[in-house]
Amino acid sequence: MNCFFKILIVSLLFANTIGAQETTTTQNQSSTLQLEKPLVNQTKKLALLLPFNLAKVQNDTVNTIADRLKKDKFLNMTLDFYSGALVAIDSAKQLGISVDVSVFDSEETKNNSNIANLIKQNKLDDFSAVIGPFYQTNVEKTAELLTTNQVAVISPLSKEIGKSYPNLFQTITSPTLIRSAIFDFMRSKNGNILAVVDKKKVSVKKYIIDNQKDVRLVSLTEIGALIPESLSSKLQKDRINYVVLETESTVLIKATLKLLLSKLKECAIQLVILEPNETLDTDEIEFANLLKLKLLYPSMTRENTSPEATIFEKNYKLKNKVTPNAFAIRGFDVTFDTLMRLSQATTFAESASTQATEQVESKFDYFKNEMGGFANKGLYILYYDADLTVKVAK
Repeated sequence: MNCFFKILIVSLLFANTIGAQETTTTQNQSSTLQLEKPLVNQTKKLALLLPFNLAKVQNDTVNTIADRLKKDKFLNMTLDFYSGALVAIDSAKQLGISVDVSVFDSEETKNNSNIANLIKQNKLDDFSAVIGPFYQTNVEKTAELLTTNQVAVISPLSKEIGKSYPNLFQTITSPTLIRSAIFDFMRSKNGNILAVVDKKKVSVKKYIIDNQKDVRLVSLTEIGALIPESLSSKLQKDRINYVVLETESTVLIKATLKLLLSKLKECAIQLVILEPNETLDTDEIEFANLLKLKLLYPSMTRENTSPEATIFEKNYKLKNKVTPNAFAIRGFDVTFDTLMRLSQATTFAESASTQATEQVESKFDYFKNEMGGFANKGLYILYYDADLTVKVAK
């Protein structure tokens, strides 16, 4: 969000001019979600509990709002998320969705919040759903306090796994699910799965040995250098060879890439990483080589160039004078998914149990976890294509 608009938003929040608003208009465009037609005659209530921490800003006698925005990353993140949520609310209006949206300052830090007072003073137990707070401990407390009335509590940003409640929905896909998904994908292609794992990556090696027993580990020397024969001897000509590379060592990366590139004429080979690797983005690693090996990796988000995504970006730029960042897109995705589910005849939990949706960057595919709450298994398997784009692997 443009700094001027952030200052304006904070000023409006101080003036209490942003409050409950009903998103009711006539339907004039089609939804991209695989859900039923929205119910335009049934209004439900949604609350956004966002950590603006306005009291701290207002009581800051040293910094102006503009100065604080330059220093306070958490406030910037909150405002960016909020800006995306506002675009989602406006988009819902265009679909004729009737939902009362109220925005509250959760006044939260990692260990404290104003959640209990907000729930009591604003009768949030009468709402259909709540998005937020941001911190895991606070979102768990919210779910606990709203369990009796089964108000859906959507955790928008927390990656932590803590206590579970039947009305708690974790939108962030866990690293464990993301990691296992890439191995499931490789097996679905009848792949010959090899792994080159740096000696420093002890936890990764243990994970593979304990959980991915069919993966064949490539041997390294005592100093952690690649043993070419150990890798080349494990490649198979009649199957696609997936080579998982887990290291930050430029030397090991270069040696592995060189060998794999030399074998491309003999075998089908695809390079795989389990998580983002900054070393691959350095000038020492040729991007062209990653393209040739069609680098494959799992991700919770995707690059989206669809007409719907283009419309979102255009609308966001029109309102905020800047391109949406990751937190703004997250704000849109979580809020719009929630609004669409609330527009259905079913409860939020029933919709979550039966319907997966895709938004600008994220997929929301909920399932009941072992502890009784809901987790999201939405993710993408992506690869570098020869046309210099990142595509979803099929």
